Amino acid sequence: MTDTGTRSSDSPAGADPRTVPEAFERTVAGYRTGMALRYKDESGSFTGITYGELEHLADRLAVALRGLGIGAGDRVAIISYHGPQWVIADLAVLRLGGIVVPIYHTLSPSAMAYILADAGCRLVFVENAALRDSIEAVRQGLAALEHIVLFEGGAGGGCACPTLDDMLGGIPPDTAAPAYPKISPEDTATIVYTSGTTGEPKGVVLTHGNIVSNALAVARRFRVGPDDAFLSFLPLCHMFEKTCGYYTMLFSGVTIAFAGALTTIVDDVKAIRPTLLIIVPRLLEKIYEAVECEVLESSIVRRRMVRDAVRHLNRRVNLEYRGEPVPLHLRMLCAFYDRAVAAKFRRIAGDRLRLLVSGGAALDRRLAKTMLVLGFNVCEGYGLTETSPVVATATLEENRLGTVGKPLEGVEVRIGEYDEILVRGPNVMREYYGKPDDTARAVDAGGWFHTGDKGRFDEQGNLAITGRLKEIIVTSYGKNVAPAPIESSIAKSRYIDQVIVCGEGRKFITALVVPEKCAIEQFAEERGIVTGGYEELLASDEVRGLIEREIAEATPDTARFEKVRRFALIAEPFTVANKLLTPTLKLRRAKVIERYHDTIEAMYSEPCRESS
Repeated sequence: MTDTGTRSSDSPAGADPRTVPEAFERTVAGYRTGMALRYKDESGSFTGITYGELEHLADRLAVALRGLGIGAGDRVAIISYHGPQWVIADLAVLRLGGIVVPIYHTLSPSAMAYILADAGCRLVFVENAALRDSIEAVRQGLAALEHIVLFEGGAGGGCACPTLDDMLGGIPPDTAAPAYPKISPEDTATIVYTSGTTGEPKGVVLTHGNIVSNALAVARRFRVGPDDAFLSFLPLCHMFEKTCGYYTMLFSGVTIAFAGALTTIVDDVKAIRPTLLIIVPRLLEKIYEAVECEVLESSIVRRRMVRDAVRHLNRRVNLEYRGEPVPLHLRMLCAFYDRAVAAKFRRIAGDRLRLLVSGGAALDRRLAKTMLVLGFNVCEGYGLTETSPVVATATLEENRLGTVGKPLEGVEVRIGEYDEILVRGPNVMREYYGKPDDTARAVDAGGWFHTGDKGRFDEQGNLAITGRLKEIIVTSYGKNVAPAPIESSIAKSRYIDQVIVCGEGRKFITALVVPEKCAIEQFAEERGIVTGGYEELLASDEVRGLIEREIAEATPDTARFEKVRRFALIAEPFTVANKLLTPTLKLRRAKVIERYHDTIEAMYSEPCRESS
């Protein structure tokens, strides 16, 4: 391809790039023939795209998009999990000066419609025909939406929409790159919608400077470079994966391989043999649980060897952690167990893994310690969508369990009133899109972003997260769930008086439900249900079935990860007298969870089919 188009680079030679296109162009200049992306073809085998080829594809798509009238400032949505098409579309839009609006493919059509309308998206890329049909079903209310483009599949469903291949195929391979506009670090790169406490999604406006500064700081902290290989299996709508697993890797010349599916991760790891992995705690838990289950089902001799290995390796790690000498006999035992047991676990991960970064939710300390003693370098980090997202990370050299390490280069962190974590730096968002009041509440006059999380610094300057101030539930998958709107919807049922949604750090969402006693008793009378009392009535299959239906009917448009998967019926209402309501009748969430701790634990103790 003839390279005659103008470029966006405006930084002095040797200086850090300041925009996504500039950073990408620098990578292409240095690693044009290096492998950029790997993905599975129709045969199930991995195939690849070099950095030069990726630039060529992004240029051709940019020409096609410009032909549709897409240019600087236009909002373009991407509704897809991940993959090379996601990257090509993202780069093309950003190089044109457009703004990318990533949307989770698991959201309900109404939730997608809200985001598309609020952002004023003119074009939307969708992963497949099913998602295309979902958008078509709500398109009447989307005045700004002009085009839908499919990543895969064809027509069907009564609607003819072009595919990405169609758009690329319409541009001759030798077409010159377009004259790209000059892009400033202060220009908006993306608007990422996250749940607010009121339930109305808020668009987090992140600039090119926000993202690039964060991605480069992460790359420097972990010494990411072209010799690394990365396996991507988290959605690119999540800023954790988008910044750390995409931009950080792309700007460093890394090969990014896309897993075929969550169910193929183990096989994909064996094929790619990554040096870097990014994971959310729940996925790490699932992988470990699967391995642990396999061990428990093995012979008595093998089970005992694994237990002994973990015990001795753990003892060695504890001594090293405290700076104490490791006795010779323990070193010899550990050398044996490392070869006989731990090495087998590492081979499952491809035997080249030098770093595993966990983020998006708190990592269980016991699991982190077990991974560490088996020879995996697990570092935990902390961040939020509003901080692009990384605030702090541990490092291989200073990895203190129970902390998320030190703030990134250029990022300031201090502990404010009520132990709230405050963040200031080049990674902090510009604003919440179209919500100046919310922005003013989140970012004070001094530029400090109020995270709503509580924390403290240890003696070495590592940040430890101690709790939350804001009422947002973060599941162990790293999903943000605003409980208030879910509770409000459920409480509209005539059979339900009060409800509190639970699930902080858990696999799925549950609820404590206080039924409307009179309505329940009337229901029982009408159906001839005879029991020994009200609490026995609440335990009946008929009443539980009624409440289950009411919850389902009240929350049809919630995302899968927001669905109430289990509930417990509580006979005693939450009142001021029992100290579960404030004098102004606000729910004392922490008090309720504390009082019904055993009930909540029981809901999570039984097997339940999971959904991320």
